[in-house]
Amino acid sequence: MWSDHLTAKRRQRIVERLQRILPAPRAGSRGSKTPLRLPGPKGEPPSPEQVAEELREQTGFAWLDGAETGHRLYGRPLAVLTVRNRRASVAGPGGRTRFAADGFDLLEAAFAAWSGAGSGATLVGYFGYELGRELEALPDPPPDDLGMPDLSLRLYDSALRWDGRSWTLEATAAWGSANPVIEAERVLAAARRRTVAEPPAGLARGGVVSRPSRSGFEAAVERIVERIASGEIFQMNLCRRLEARLPARLVWPLYQRLRAASPAERGAFLDLGRGRAVLSISPEVFLSARGDEVETRPIKGTRPRGANPREDRALARELLESEKDRAELTMIVDVARNDLGRVCETGSVRLASHAELMTLPTVHHTASTVRGRLRPGTSPADLLRATFPPASITGAPKIQAMAVIAAEEERRRGPAMGALGWISLGGDLDLAVAIRTAAAARGRVAYHAGCGIVADSHPELEFAESAAKARAFLTALGAVETV
Repeated sequence: MWSDHLTAKRRQRIVERLQRILPAPRAGSRGSKTPLRLPGPKGEPPSPEQVAEELREQTGFAWLDGAETGHRLYGRPLAVLTVRNRRASVAGPGGRTRFAADGFDLLEAAFAAWSGAGSGATLVGYFGYELGRELEALPDPPPDDLGMPDLSLRLYDSALRWDGRSWTLEATAAWGSANPVIEAERVLAAARRRTVAEPPAGLARGGVVSRPSRSGFEAAVERIVERIASGEIFQMNLCRRLEARLPARLVWPLYQRLRAASPAERGAFLDLGRGRAVLSISPEVFLSARGDEVETRPIKGTRPRGANPREDRALARELLESEKDRAELTMIVDVARNDLGRVCETGSVRLASHAELMTLPTVHHTASTVRGRLRPGTSPADLLRATFPPASITGAPKIQAMAVIAAEEERRRGPAMGALGWISLGGDLDLAVAIRTAAAARGRVAYHAGCGIVADSHPELEFAESAAKARAFLTALGAVETV
């Protein structure tokens, strides 16, 4: 159950294993934020794209890509934590250890082992959708053919932060690192000399295949509508997976083209090594927590962008006036409020805004904002246990919708439809819903496009919505679906 916790004895055993891999931080450690300045007559800072080019060959490179609003770039993690099928692997300066552990238990133990490092130490990575099976009794998931971890987190002791105007180094000296400011300034100086090359087009090999096919997806929509009519569920998010062959050397160019097709304030590139990566252009906030204040921003309702300004305005107006889409969003807001209510103070969970228009380069959406105040002592692991997976990519009622997802979808979601972003060991966090997200592994790339199915859903319209959500991915690949 979501409310289960590690016993003190079990937590301590895991903490001891973690601290053999990476020792406890030095007592009294604190995070620091240092503005970075570049010397010389050309003192203008490098762009995030230039810094990414400079860092991306480093082990464990990660880019939390905030478009115009802010970026965080990381390299050379202190420790790497993964969980797959409830088996944990942790690697760091002290070697590698493997043991049985759930993903959220490992997160809880990591805070117990290393939280003294303060806010300058950050866990960056993703929580795959199937981690939800740790929290509720669910059927076995669909087949897994990519072999990605269920959880992948890397612990960094520094980050380069871009706020749209200048660079800041956020760091901790909890593990006695060399002066990180000197290294950060060296990286920026080298990045300033970088030229960001235009990525090649036509990346896909052999076309793009949908699983299920169009007819299979539309048949699944019909079955789900029947389930809704029978009272089994009220709403469900149904995904189909688009996949193509993609050599490892083209994974980075694909991300460059993805973010050009649809810049996102919650995008990410996570290099997992051995040709594996997660590429996201998500626009959706799952959880943002600062101190005891927490926010989630579910998205529902989609229309494609118009061919001209008049058509575009008409499509946006149609979305805002759609009773179906508003009802769909309202149901998901109720799920999100219930999830936050598990760990927030009574009466503090509130709807700050509802059904506001969100316009992206390829689609229009509506979004709502739900806020709450966390109870004292609520940890990031507690918050994630209470709310994971995100409401908008499950359904209502949430647990039964997840059971139907396991029955109807042909492939495991993996990193897609989970959560990705950063968690500070000081307790703050910022996680996106992993929509518009691709996973690259084993010479292939897979991208999930989902739709919210309700009582009056039409199969052909839901397929069209999934196609609109996949447009940026297909544009980036320079390919079309294989019929």
